Amino acid sequence: MAICYGSCTIEVIRLTSPSFSFQKHNAALGIQTFFKRYLARRVVEALKGVLKLQALVRGHNVRRRTKMTVKCKQALKKRSMYDAGFYDPQDEEDEYQDARYVSPPEALWRVFSFPLSKIHPYVMALQIHLPNQQLVRFKDGDRMENIVDREKEKDSMLTEFFKKNKEDSKAREYLYKDFPKHFTWNRGNHCWRTRAHKSMVGRLVYANPAEGERYYLRLLLCHITGPTCFEDLYTANGVLHPTFRKAALERGLIETDDNLSQCLEEASLFQFPSTLRRLFATMLIFCEPGNVRKLWDDHYDSLSEDYRKQYGCAERVQNMVLIDIRVFLESMSKKLSDYDLPNVSAHIDLQSRGYREVQEEYSINVEYEDLHARDSLNPDQKFAYDEIMRHVEQNILGVFFIDGPGGTGKTFLYKALLANIRAHGLIALATATSGVAANNMPGGRTAHSRFGIPLNLDNNSMCKITKQSGKAQILREAKVIIWDEAAMAKRQAVEAVDRTMQDIIDEKLPFGGKIMVMGGDFRQVLPVVRRGTRAQIVDSSLRMSPLWASVKRLRLNINMRAVNDPWFSNFLLRVGDGKEETLDESYIRIPDNMSIRYTDKTKSVDALIDAIFPSLHSNGADSKFIISRAILSTKNESVDEINNKLIERFSGEQKVYYSFDEAEDDKNNLYPMEYLNSLNVSGVPPHYLRLKTGCPVILLRNIDPSNGLCNGTILICRAFQQNVIDAEIAVGQHAGKRVFLPRIPLCPSDDEMFPFKLKRKQFPIQLSFSMTINKAQGQTIPNVGVYLPESVFSHSQLYVALSRGISRVNTKVFIRKESQLLTKTLKQSSSSRLPHATITLLTYLLPLPSSATPLLLLRKLPSFQQHLFYLSTYSLQSLVSICYHNSSYASVTTTILTLSLPPSPSATPLNPNLISIPPSTPPLHIIHWKP
Repeated sequence: MAICYGSCTIEVIRLTSPSFSFQKHNAALGIQTFFKRYLARRVVEALKGVLKLQALVRGHNVRRRTKMTVKCKQALKKRSMYDAGFYDPQDEEDEYQDARYVSPPEALWRVFSFPLSKIHPYVMALQIHLPNQQLVRFKDGDRMENIVDREKEKDSMLTEFFKKNKEDSKAREYLYKDFPKHFTWNRGNHCWRTRAHKSMVGRLVYANPAEGERYYLRLLLCHITGPTCFEDLYTANGVLHPTFRKAALERGLIETDDNLSQCLEEASLFQFPSTLRRLFATMLIFCEPGNVRKLWDDHYDSLSEDYRKQYGCAERVQNMVLIDIRVFLESMSKKLSDYDLPNVSAHIDLQSRGYREVQEEYSINVEYEDLHARDSLNPDQKFAYDEIMRHVEQNILGVFFIDGPGGTGKTFLYKALLANIRAHGLIALATATSGVAANNMPGGRTAHSRFGIPLNLDNNSMCKITKQSGKAQILREAKVIIWDEAAMAKRQAVEAVDRTMQDIIDEKLPFGGKIMVMGGDFRQVLPVVRRGTRAQIVDSSLRMSPLWASVKRLRLNINMRAVNDPWFSNFLLRVGDGKEETLDESYIRIPDNMSIRYTDKTKSVDALIDAIFPSLHSNGADSKFIISRAILSTKNESVDEINNKLIERFSGEQKVYYSFDEAEDDKNNLYPMEYLNSLNVSGVPPHYLRLKTGCPVILLRNIDPSNGLCNGTILICRAFQQNVIDAEIAVGQHAGKRVFLPRIPLCPSDDEMFPFKLKRKQFPIQLSFSMTINKAQGQTIPNVGVYLPESVFSHSQLYVALSRGISRVNTKVFIRKESQLLTKTLKQSSSSRLPHATITLLTYLLPLPSSATPLLLLRKLPSFQQHLFYLSTYSLQSLVSICYHNSSYASVTTTILTLSLPPSPSATPLNPNLISIPPSTPPLHIIHWKP
């Protein structure tokens, strides 16, 4: 309505200017004879409002000027009138209005009657007090006995919250801070009642950690739903504790100094000493323990249990344990000497004097299937394989880019190359931009881990590798380097690797003269540039790098992933190349056999889950069933929504882990703990982590890349303790290996996201029933669902999501019906809000899907912007209504409102025959009326 009145206002101001002969009341009378009387009243009201606005904006009004002139004259006589005793009382309101300047924006705001001040949402402060320490109000002179005996004074917001939870099972679903959203506090009767109107936000009264028990009570109320008394808050794991602090500690809400010691103690119960040593090294690197020697002394027996059974000599046992820990530390670029630990005896040090990284590469097993994979290559793959191997055998410099759509067998080709080169006793390094893609190759590591690529890149960046390190040595000895999903990497990262390798190898050739095999698909997701424009994203692409001129492209065109479904393969190629038929430049139609029919959001989401995870309650124990399917979405909010639904359906007892959050350098506690807990940041696990035995999770950090723990590794949870999680690697070369995961401190990679630096200590995992489309790139998912509550927002996200699947039967897409979001059928009452004169109707039938939107329909009209024309130079407004008749046709009715007036000397007479109409448009029917 505001838009309509705004357009009307601008037009009427133009029409009522002195250059036009316009009789306002005559025009209104003419409208009245053609339309209904109520419409005319609306027009007159609108014109009156416009006259006021016109007077305010233009700053002239004859009556106001006259009034001001009179008042000025009166002001000159005021002193003499006062002397004569005829003083008129001062009218401050009238004087304020006469002397006040109203700017055009404020004038519009007031004409439309918008509120000048508003509080939204309403906030309620929730009381917190210890047992029998609630606030009591009394008057001066009241007797103490009477005050204590008052029943209402004993009832506080908190005690009535307990009482409501006893009486109402629905109330037990909410936290204390969420209670005002669903219930209202009756001050007179001191009770909570079900809320009928208007939502309200609850905020717990602040408590400082120095307040002790009151602070821990507040912490418990922020995490426990449905307590019926204080005793429920004192109870944790079935035990009644004497203080709130001990209850919060037992629930895992407080971080203590001995959490690391408890973590090792709990992990030792699983009796995996070698895994325990890896956990110990992980804690040294990520958790920064204060007293490393005490941690070593307290848990040495558990760390050395297997070696004590194997060797009798205590010195030899200690040195073997230290050597294992040293290997784990060096895999993360750390040294044993960096920590307060015993030294390895020189005469017992069994480690080779060679570089550990080189030894690891030589020790990679070559699978028989990969070694004989050449016989299974298609013609495109064979040509690329032979070309690369020719350069390897003849020691010829070459930089290649394997360019192929998703599913054309790039990873299969990489495995064949790696196996053949390693079988000849040469080193071939496997790396990828994403952890998921790296895990698909034997010995795969992420590019950031392999090359030490810095997080903050510029055009002169260098990798964090010294010439004397093991990483530098393995780059010197490598024959071939394979970099999968290089199209996802920023060109600055590739250029940094190039500069670093030239420096290490002392060769001013691309990548130091090494054979570099990069791969990817520019149809898929490009490098992520935070808040970047389209031009900035393109500029960060590898194709914009000077190195691209020296790259030889090898193309793969045959889709091997969807080889059993040729239609699906061709459909994906059309989508990736932008050749699929579109409704406009941005929308394509998903086939009915791939889409989930939209009824309402809850039912449709449940249908998507049932299609991808059928009978989850009974099939959840099968890890192969779990890792062969996933639901992809564009945003983390949608991913969390799906994961929460699926973990509720998953069978088993739930384990909840709470994070320990802090704002670094916040000495004054400016940020409440519940606010820090509520922050959900990409790449950081949530504060409230819900898990069940057998559920799939994805690793969010590079913990131990040499042993398969990369960012993006899929794991299956096997057992839980309060401070450690026992998990099993689900995919890749290390599938089946058991690992221990501790809590580690994590910080968002974007330092500018908040005005403070958030530090969250949590297990570095999150559920992987659903994941973002970017995270899934490079992965094959036999049963894939795509959840799109809103349109994709980045380059080729839809193509990446669809191309993860292997057939249209196993690929399902949920798209929220756009007409439910944007399309509204014009109600009859809306027509009374617009001033009407002449009416012209244009009807155009288009074959469109049921998800079509008004904007989409209007864009379908040829040259719509030119032909949504005003039939007269005196047009007031245009109105478009969409009426759906059935699922396949839509009637677009364009109502063009015109007002025909006596022509002015500068006006051109209206000639309908001269109106330009597109050839494909049906005949235009004009109903022209003059007052």
